[in-house]
Amino acid sequence: MSRVVLFSSNSGALIVLLLALSLFGCDQQDSDSLRLTGWISSPVEETLTRSFIDTFERRHPGLPVHYEPITANYMDKLLLMLATGTAPDVVMLEAFWIPLLVDYDVLLPLDDFVAQDPGFFPEDFEPALLDAFRFNGKLYGLPKDYSTLVLYFNPAMFAKAGLAGAPRTWDEFAEYARRLTRDTDGDGIVDQYGYCHAEAFEYSLPFVWQNRGEYFDAQGRAAFDEPAFVKALSFLQRMKTDGVAVMPSDVGAAWNMDAFGRGRVAMAISGLWAANFMKETYARTPYRVAPLPAGKQAASIAFVAGYAIPKATRHPDKAWQVLRYLTGPEGGRIWEKSGIGLPARRSVTRDLELERDPLKRVFLRSLDHARVWQFRVNQRVLDETQSALQAIFLTGAAIQPTLADLKRRLERGRLLQADSRSRESQNRSEASR
Repeated sequence: MSRVVLFSSNSGALIVLLLALSLFGCDQQDSDSLRLTGWISSPVEETLTRSFIDTFERRHPGLPVHYEPITANYMDKLLLMLATGTAPDVVMLEAFWIPLLVDYDVLLPLDDFVAQDPGFFPEDFEPALLDAFRFNGKLYGLPKDYSTLVLYFNPAMFAKAGLAGAPRTWDEFAEYARRLTRDTDGDGIVDQYGYCHAEAFEYSLPFVWQNRGEYFDAQGRAAFDEPAFVKALSFLQRMKTDGVAVMPSDVGAAWNMDAFGRGRVAMAISGLWAANFMKETYARTPYRVAPLPAGKQAASIAFVAGYAIPKATRHPDKAWQVLRYLTGPEGGRIWEKSGIGLPARRSVTRDLELERDPLKRVFLRSLDHARVWQFRVNQRVLDETQSALQAIFLTGAAIQPTLADLKRRLERGRLLQADSRSRESQNRSEASR
């Protein structure tokens, strides 16, 4: 039996033919080396990965690892390899992709490996992060690190505006943005704005959740046209129409932290990876971080990266040895050095005393009210949602009609399916804390 599925990743659309997956598996390269792949987000991360491999091979002399990094269009290429049974034995994944890949039965469940490995201690993982790789009662991957979203702000700009600390509520957020929007050179043109909002959907979601809104309700039905969702977007759109917030393209920036680093805005929202970007690109721009300003409740979003084993691997036991080291305590300490994510294991966070770090502890504490970036929907649903948000924020389109039209188009295309996974996962995570 064969099936054809349309996949679309963040880097663009890709049609992947899932043709007789079990048959393709027999064509996988047979070698004594274990193949490992991942994306490269920074030179530091690549250096650490290769350092990890050297250490692993010294401790496991009969188990060489061949590293095959993918430098561009990572998910496009990995999806194709998974579909054709040619993927490496261990693959790096964002938790976002787990529901889709489980649906297409290309990942190996890890429960038996974990159960037979008493020294692995899965209970050491942050529960919400481990749950992100669990689906239909089975574990399909393990987290290595994560980052939540927080508010970056420029303390020098705050001081000039007479502001001592970060905004804690929506009302303060809007007021601070107003006071921070200035014509700094007196030419009658605003050249410093209060806030830069990132265009990606996931940067708007925390505001929706803070307003007790949902993308999908508890029954898995689309809820993005409900009042709570609409009002959250209205708050953000109003800041832009009031002239106190901008999108990156409004100030000629590549992304929101580029606008922040250039001094065009005083506040922006991003993850821990932005700290590396600031150090490397805008070292002279001062910044501090704070929890996201809260609406009716506190909320953030967590981006989780980890590793999985493709079902077509010829070496599942050896692949487990590599994966367990990548996501074990020693692996966690290695990844923390990259500075782009926080350890998924509580013991590593404790041993490295990250709570003492004034920057990282803000990200750590935000996990208490964060949800994992993950939905069980066709990627086209998110692409269509992103297009609707661009119309709202870039062209000022009316929110309610735009979202109502989005829902009609998705329903007409039969792209909306009832699935309460994201809500159930959140409930499990909250119950475990």
